[in-house]
Amino acid sequence: MTSDVGRNTLAVAIASLVLATGALAQVKIELAANIGRYSPLGSFEPEEVYYTGLPNSPSALGGAALGGELRLWVASRIGFALSGSTVSSTVGGGSTPNGYARPNAARVSMGSAQVLFRVSGDNSRARVWLGAGGGAVEHGGAAYEQFGSPVNSAGVLSVGSAIRIAGGLSADVGVTTMVYNLDVGRSQLTLGAPVRERGQQVDMLLRTGLSYSWH
Repeated sequence: MTSDVGRNTLAVAIASLVLATGALAQVKIELAANIGRYSPLGSFEPEEVYYTGLPNSPSALGGAALGGELRLWVASRIGFALSGSTVSSTVGGGSTPNGYARPNAARVSMGSAQVLFRVSGDNSRARVWLGAGGGAVEHGGAAYEQFGSPVNSAGVLSVGSAIRIAGGLSADVGVTTMVYNLDVGRSQLTLGAPVRERGQQVDMLLRTGLSYSWH
């Protein structure tokens, strides 16, 4: 009786290992490096005081973005993605009652986690997918350090494509949109008046690059 239980347990363990190995064999990993254009499309709410150390509009934060993405396909059309990118710019500055104010360096860093649904099959030369999930956007650099380099949570939507070049190498293109509420401010600065930068933001990232996949 004991030997039968042992044999059954061993059989179940072997079967589980075979199934797990088979499942792992179906997993596809893709790693992408990209460069793109970061374009903030939102706006700031009107304020009584505008601080020369901050941008006058979100579009001033736009520029070339560097980033990467890790995609894990666990089924023929279902996958997950972790991505991140960063962009640097120079904002603010200009004439003030106290003289000319120099511009400040600003940096926007973005990260996201998404669920992916592949529209086209894995055998297609141009594989296309849709993504949705959540992320975070950090405003940093000298312009935002005195405000604590705020981090805001965001909703994320994306569309992407990997166009096979040869073997596991593909050309990567895509668009990612992040929506969040920005509220930067302090009750008083050297101006002696409240300073705020707030409003709903819609940040768009157009990207292109290369990816490599492993089965």
